[in-house]
Amino acid sequence: MNFNRKNWLISAPADLLFLLAPVWVLWLVFFSDPAYFQSLQLPIWAWVIFILGIDVSHVWSSLFRTYLEKDEYQNHRTLLIITPILAFVVSLILMSFSMLWFWRIMAYIAVFHFIKQQYGFVALYKLKAGEKRKQFISDKWIIYIATVYPVIFWHFNSDAQFNWFVSNDFLPAHLLFKNSALLSSVFQIANVAYWGIIGTWLFFELRSLAKKEIVSIGKLLWVLTTALNWWFGIVYFNSDVIFSISNVVAHGIPYITLISFYKIRKEEVITNKTPLVSKKAKWILTLLFTIILAALIEEYFWDMFVYREHSAFFEEIYPYHWNQLMEKWWVILAIAILALPQQVHYVIDGFIWKMNSKNKYLKPIFKPQDES
Repeated sequence: MNFNRKNWLISAPADLLFLLAPVWVLWLVFFSDPAYFQSLQLPIWAWVIFILGIDVSHVWSSLFRTYLEKDEYQNHRTLLIITPILAFVVSLILMSFSMLWFWRIMAYIAVFHFIKQQYGFVALYKLKAGEKRKQFISDKWIIYIATVYPVIFWHFNSDAQFNWFVSNDFLPAHLLFKNSALLSSVFQIANVAYWGIIGTWLFFELRSLAKKEIVSIGKLLWVLTTALNWWFGIVYFNSDVIFSISNVVAHGIPYITLISFYKIRKEEVITNKTPLVSKKAKWILTLLFTIILAALIEEYFWDMFVYREHSAFFEEIYPYHWNQLMEKWWVILAIAILALPQQVHYVIDGFIWKMNSKNKYLKPIFKPQDES
């Protein structure tokens, strides 16, 4: 393993421990007893840890890159003001016509966001390593292939036992094909082609590495981890538990780590001094406490007003004093408000990591570093 700092976003130990290893460990667990995990329903403790503690929390971590940072807020002021207003209005309009289409559009936006994040990390790895060479298959295309193909398979899989937000939120494309045997044969061939393309990309990347060209080791591991995670989670297994947990961990933990690293390195860039370990630890703990508390409050209101699926957990913390909303427009209003953090996160995340004048600290933070 090449431990040159240019190969890693943060450092070899940090990248391996927080960006890559969490999902690797999950797959070791899942493959230890596949039949058990495929038949398992998501228990409440797993929902609290993975959905509330990681998935919902990582959405709130965007605050520390935008609204809670004075200079960042000023740089993106128009975006940060207009986005929640537009999202709220559009949500009301969509739900007034169809609740299913509201969640369907949310699901597709979420998929797009998840895919773009995977490439976003690749772009940062390439910047850090200083990769500028021509590729036989570009990293951007390989990320799209690695993520979009499993989603296409999902659409045509009539036996899919999971969804993104609600039942049937993805368009049931399998209904267009009555010959299920033919469809199965097509995807058997497509699965081979999928790994053939990824294998070809890896071959040329390793060949460039052997030629002493600049190739980020961290990027290679990130792309392969992404491909394996999306393929195993969607194509190989047919389990809501396996898909939900693996997807959340591979997406949420790296994002929270990135936000933390950005804040610490930004201070170093501005002051030209390395913050004390105690100051770094205090800031990270503050972030984790804040986002977990925000996620807890958000999910408390989702459950009290809309779902009533986890009241056994939430009422142990604080008993509900409101009835579940039943009247259509009250439900629509509640969902429009409660969905805002997620919607705003999806939109602004596409702007706050772009290499432009509004994000002037990105290049100094992720520029190639010479070994000392």
